[in-house]
Amino acid sequence: MSASEPCQYTAELSGLRLHWVEWGERDAPIILALHGVSGMCRIWDPLGQALSGRYRVIALDQRGHGDSAWPTEPDYGTDNYLGDIEAFVEHLELARFALVGLSMGGMNSMAYAARHPDKVTQLVVVDIRPALDPDKRPNRDQDKRTAETGHTAFTTLDGAFIARKFTHPHTPNESVRHHVQHATKQLPDGRWTSKHDPRASFHWKPRNLWQELPRIVAPVLIVRGGESPVLPMETAEHMCEAFPNARLVTIDGAAHTVPEDQPEKFVAAVEEFLANDALTSAR
Repeated sequence: MSASEPCQYTAELSGLRLHWVEWGERDAPIILALHGVSGMCRIWDPLGQALSGRYRVIALDQRGHGDSAWPTEPDYGTDNYLGDIEAFVEHLELARFALVGLSMGGMNSMAYAARHPDKVTQLVVVDIRPALDPDKRPNRDQDKRTAETGHTAFTTLDGAFIARKFTHPHTPNESVRHHVQHATKQLPDGRWTSKHDPRASFHWKPRNLWQELPRIVAPVLIVRGGESPVLPMETAEHMCEAFPNARLVTIDGAAHTVPEDQPEKFVAAVEEFLANDALTSAR
């Protein structure tokens, strides 16, 4: 394993096998990172690799994603994810930490920070608003078909790469290949398909969190992709007003998957935010 590769772990928590990866020293200040729906922990590789000299970066495969287990029933509500995070934090005996979340992971991060304000030193919310209507999501029909019939299977990894690049034109080829490498699995017949539960997107039930934002006392960095339609500027500015202590940054050239679209710009924004708020003094 190279120095840039994280350590991998699994544990039985909340009745599920959860998988996660870590970079950095165990006694360093902690960053916990949560991916979005259909994502996985390895989207955080650039963040973990860049900050491993100063922080312990922990990236969790949330239920039904990556190398974590799928629940028997498609239980993918905010409270299901929140219970997993609480069990995970208790399992690792994490006292205080910064929390970084993209999309669904950002909503789960907001929910956790509102319920456990004593645990979260800083919060980074990436390209997501505090409330979504699942029935109005643009890919709703496709998500329903995938939930019923399963993921598309590709003869080669190149096929999976082409399909993802088509839906993520702002993501550099290197990032797309990295994503496909870690988010797909080979079937017994030799074809390749996505690892995550095909029911996860359609059955995601996010909770409306607007009323919970004032309870988040940690400093908040809101990150939006300059090319993303998911978090309009007006909504991001409203979020800044709802949090007690928040700032906003827009990453030009990034769509919704900001950490993959502009990894260097994203890491720089997070690193500056954490340093300015003195995470190193809050173990």
